[in-house]
Amino acid sequence: MKEKSKAFLSEDKTAMAYSFLIPCFIVLVCYILRGIAPLGPHTLCSMDGFSQYYPMLQNMAQALKKGELFYSFSGALGFNLWAQSAYYTSSPLWLLIYILPDSMRIAGINVLVMLKIALCGLLFCLRLICLYPGRKSRGRLSLFVALSCAWALSGYVLAFINQLMWLDVILLLPLVALGIETLIHRGKSHIYLIALFLTVWTCFYLAYMVCIFSVLYFLYLIFSQKTTAKERFRHCLRFGTASLLAGASAAVLLIPTAKALSLTAASDMGFDRNVEIIYTLKDFLLRFLPFQKISLEYGEPNLYCSLIPLGLMIGYWLFSGADRRKRLLSFLFMSFLFLSMSINLGEFIWHGFHFPNQLPARQSFLSIFLLLSLAAEGINSIRMKKSLCNALAALMIAGVGLNAVFAFNSENIADLILKDKKGAVCDFIHEHTEQIWASNVSSLRRFDEKMEEFTALDDKDAFVRMEFADEKKNNYPQQYSYNGICYYSSTMSADAYDFFQGLGLPRYARNVSTYYDQSEITNALFGIRYILEKGGESITVNSNALPLAFLSREEVLTFDLSDYEAGAESQTALWNAVRLEESESFAAECDRLKKSGLLITDFGTDRIEGRIDCERDGVLLTTIPYDGGWKIYIDGHETEVHKAARYLCSAYITAGEHEITMKYTIPGIKAGFAVSLAAMALSVLFLLAENKKKSLKKSGINTMENQP
Repeated sequence: MKEKSKAFLSEDKTAMAYSFLIPCFIVLVCYILRGIAPLGPHTLCSMDGFSQYYPMLQNMAQALKKGELFYSFSGALGFNLWAQSAYYTSSPLWLLIYILPDSMRIAGINVLVMLKIALCGLLFCLRLICLYPGRKSRGRLSLFVALSCAWALSGYVLAFINQLMWLDVILLLPLVALGIETLIHRGKSHIYLIALFLTVWTCFYLAYMVCIFSVLYFLYLIFSQKTTAKERFRHCLRFGTASLLAGASAAVLLIPTAKALSLTAASDMGFDRNVEIIYTLKDFLLRFLPFQKISLEYGEPNLYCSLIPLGLMIGYWLFSGADRRKRLLSFLFMSFLFLSMSINLGEFIWHGFHFPNQLPARQSFLSIFLLLSLAAEGINSIRMKKSLCNALAALMIAGVGLNAVFAFNSENIADLILKDKKGAVCDFIHEHTEQIWASNVSSLRRFDEKMEEFTALDDKDAFVRMEFADEKKNNYPQQYSYNGICYYSSTMSADAYDFFQGLGLPRYARNVSTYYDQSEITNALFGIRYILEKGGESITVNSNALPLAFLSREEVLTFDLSDYEAGAESQTALWNAVRLEESESFAAECDRLKKSGLLITDFGTDRIEGRIDCERDGVLLTTIPYDGGWKIYIDGHETEVHKAARYLCSAYITAGEHEITMKYTIPGIKAGFAVSLAAMALSVLFLLAENKKKSLKKSGINTMENQP
């Protein structure tokens, strides 16, 4: 008996190994064919990966090295780094990237993406093995492996592979579901609590969708099994407690992030459209076919996971001997997920009560997960010969593998097949193929050497800003670790966007980005000391750059850029509200402002100290964004912080010499830390109590069994 158990265990390990190795091998082949680093000159850091995620990972690597995790001046004059990290870079797996040297980080990201995809397959297979133990499923392990590969290489994963932080949630979802199943069937919450906490911590945006799905999945499970109302209530109490503790344990991240997001433009967006159908059943069914054009900007959801699981799910509903109520509820659950995708109001709710900019149906991975889970139910409940299982598994793995190769190389394949051919059919094929985006490593790092040369010129003891004059790249300040203006992030505040738009600066994406266009006024006002031109070939030193804080007129407190035409007019109006008085030249006005400017004696991203000698009473104007986290101390006394020009921190100050201290505390982090600490302590007590109760119950059963 022990030998048979060992054999079964060995089969489980083999299945999980294949579920890891097969997706890994398929992605490796795709990397080789497409030339993805370190196997070629390209990188998956493309699209948002090029303009947002890679620069942010670079910035976070530097922040960790310096121990400055709360605030950054590398964009938008300054921003809450903690909140940005929660959105983009908080996954523990990124620690593997941060420890790499800069020269290896791009290749490291590509390798980590491959590792995450392989782990998606492994954890999905682990869940199926835990869910269907025993002899009954042993002949069908090959199909479990195939379903795991379909999950790891679904159309959703391939389409959004450039959204580097989303893969962590795809990876963790099987553990969340397994945790819910363990909670209900075994009365233990530890897997669910820990998995949900990690999901929320790694990417709260997709975690929001997982939380909604978890509630629905839990309700589906407890109502699909025959049990008493009292037992259902106990399940609900345990599930609710574990859910609250998991979320509260991440409060140190969630509360500050929620406060930061409340300042964004998206926080005020409501549902201002008529309810309408955006996708039909035909649209959904077509997206289950292989070799589809990837929907990256707009279009139908990315749903491909092979046609075989779809058939197995339908077979489960129609032909299996499973409980009729469970089959009916699973059909209603799946129908609800697709219906909520097909109506614009559902999309609005799933995406955090706003309409996303491109990347359609971001919650569609949940539908794929449920479909594959119901396919596993079909495998477990429909009688099939082992040879048929193996044949279906082989077809499924071959299908998802070929589809992955096509997704990575579809345009190249089309060019190869249709080389030098023209006509309507050829044009149609080219028009309807789109491969995974990839950028060139050299283009992503083309300024590395120049920036290394520049840092040698920088004064390490002073605060200075710089910008490119002729390069319109979103997050260069974060990528190259300098203090700048260009910024592209979904955590960008509405005040920041309005301020830079009011000055006439261009943007890439509405409400979340700004480029820097230099002018005499903005270069001086924002303290841009170094200006890189001709692709970084030449550096201009701006002698008119103002310090981080200086004496200004009171008119700046009530100044509103929206009263002026964006561009030269608004910039001139702002300058007139700032300067102390009109002088014979712009340089003379700058010199006068610098005389009453802050001389920094100690600088950190969350603490600034210095001295100032004000020629008269006025306003201490800083070029630091106002977000409620900054406090200003004048001669050791805290003073009220005001918002100047509807964006900048400022305070009233009197004539004479003063010691200035500015401190930054992330809004909400103290409350978040207290809640997290308490929740983690309660989580430990909750799990210990749950385990003790389970042990006592088991002990009682054993005692009864041993009685004569």
